[in-house]
Amino acid sequence: MTAADGASLSARTIRAGIWTVGARLSSRLIDFAVLLVLARLLGPADFGLVATAMTVIYIVEAILELPLTFVLVRLPQVTDRMYDTAFTLGLIRGLLVAGLMAALSWPLASLYGDPRLMPLICTLALAPAARGLISPRMVIFEKALDFRRKGALELLGKAAAGAIAIFIAVSTGNYWAVAAGTISAPVVMMIVSYVMAPMRPRLSLADWPIFSNMTGWNFLSQIVSALNWQVDRLILPIYIDVTSFGRFTTANDIAGLPFQAIVQPTAVPLFSALVNAREKGSLVGAYLKACSGIVMLMAPVMCFIALMAGPVIHILLGPAWASGAPILAGVALTSLFVLPTVPMSALVLVLDRPRLVAFRSLVELAARVPLTVVGIIFYGISGAIAAKAGAGVALLLMTLYSVRSVAGIPIRDQLRSSLYPMVALVPAVAFLYGVPDLTQSGPYLYPAIAVVGLVYGMLYVAGLYGLWWVTGRPDGLESYLAGKATAYFRR
Repeated sequence: MTAADGASLSARTIRAGIWTVGARLSSRLIDFAVLLVLARLLGPADFGLVATAMTVIYIVEAILELPLTFVLVRLPQVTDRMYDTAFTLGLIRGLLVAGLMAALSWPLASLYGDPRLMPLICTLALAPAARGLISPRMVIFEKALDFRRKGALELLGKAAAGAIAIFIAVSTGNYWAVAAGTISAPVVMMIVSYVMAPMRPRLSLADWPIFSNMTGWNFLSQIVSALNWQVDRLILPIYIDVTSFGRFTTANDIAGLPFQAIVQPTAVPLFSALVNAREKGSLVGAYLKACSGIVMLMAPVMCFIALMAGPVIHILLGPAWASGAPILAGVALTSLFVLPTVPMSALVLVLDRPRLVAFRSLVELAARVPLTVVGIIFYGISGAIAAKAGAGVALLLMTLYSVRSVAGIPIRDQLRSSLYPMVALVPAVAFLYGVPDLTQSGPYLYPAIAVVGLVYGMLYVAGLYGLWWVTGRPDGLESYLAGKATAYFRR
C-alpha cells in the first residue's frame, strides 16, 4: 500500500466513524424524543406491559442472533450464492424467533398473569423477523467504508416508527402505540434496504459452511450477554405490578442514554488508540488515560442524574412518573461501578485475549443471577437495583485483576486513575446535596435546573483543574483541553 493509499484509507475510516457515531446519536435522539412524547400520552402501565413482552423477545433474539454481516464483510469477494445463503439464514432465524415466541406467548401470559401479553408477544415477534430480512447486499457499502446509507436507513426507520407510535398514541391512548413503534422501525428499514441495495432473494444454503464456524463460536457468548442484559426484567414482572415495572424499565432506559450517546461511540476510536499505543510502547499509559477519561466524562453526568432524579423525571416524563425518581437515582448510581471497566474489552482484544471478554461476562452473570433472584423476591425493585450494584462490584474486581494479569498494570494504578476524577467531583456533589427540592419551583423549574446544572458543571471543572494543577499537571485529558483553551484565547 502506498502512502497515498494509506492516507485515503485513513480519511475514509474517519468519515465512516463520523457517520456511524452521528447516525447512532441521531437515532438515540429520535428515540428519546419519542419516549418523551409517549410518556406524556401514555402511563407507566402501558410501558410496563410492552416491556414485559419485549424482555423475552430480546433474549430469544439475542441468543439466535447470526453475525451474517460480520462474515460477509470479512470475505474478500462475495458472490450471489453467498448473498442468497445469508438471506436464507436470516429468514430461517426470523421464522424461528417468531414461531418460538408464538409458542411461548400463552405460557408467558399465564406466568405473568396478564392475558393481554399473548397477542402482544405474537405481534411484537414480527420486529426481529423483519430485522433478519434486511437486504444482505447492504454489506457492499460497509465493505467500502460507506456508512451513509446505513445511517440513513436507521434514521428513516426510527423517524417513521416515531411518527406512527405518536399517531396511534394520540388516536387510541393505549399500549399498542409503543408496540406499533417497535414493529414499524425494522419493517421500514427492511423495505428501504431493498431500494438501497436491490437483490432478488433466492432460498439457498449452499454456502452454509462459510457462516457455520462464526455462528457456533458466537452462540455461547450471546446467551450470556442476553441473560446479563435482561435477567432483572425477566423476573421482576412476576413479583411487581405492571405499572411499577413500567417505571423501572423507563428509568433504566433514561439512565442508559448517556452510555449510548457517549460511551458506545467511543469503542472503535478507543480500540484504534490502544493499537497505536501498543506499537509505540505506551499501552499502559494509554489504558490508564482511557479509564480516567471515561470516568471523567461519565461520572458527573450519572451523579447529576442521580441527585437530580426528581426534577429530571418531572421535566422529561411529567408529574405522573414522579415515583420513578428513586429508581432512576439508584440505577444511575450503580453505573458508577461499571465505568472503570469500559476500556477492558478494547485492551484484551488489542492483546489478542478475546476469551477474557467471554469470561468477564460469565463472572458478571454468576454474580448477577443469584443476587437478582434473591433481591427481587425479598425486596422487589430495590433488590433489583442492589443486585445491579453487586454485579457491578464483581465486574470491577474481575477487571482489576484481569488487567493486572494480561497487561501488568498494578491494581493501585488502575484505582488511582479512576478515583482521580471522582475526587474532583466532590465539591460539585456537595453543592447538589444542598440544593432544595426543585420540583416545588413551579413555573421556575426549567430555569432553576439550568442554573443548578451550570453551577454544578463549573464546580466540577474547577475541582478537576485544581486537582490537576496540584498533582503537577500530568499528561491527560485535562492537559489536552487546557492546551486547546489556551490556543483559543490566544487567537
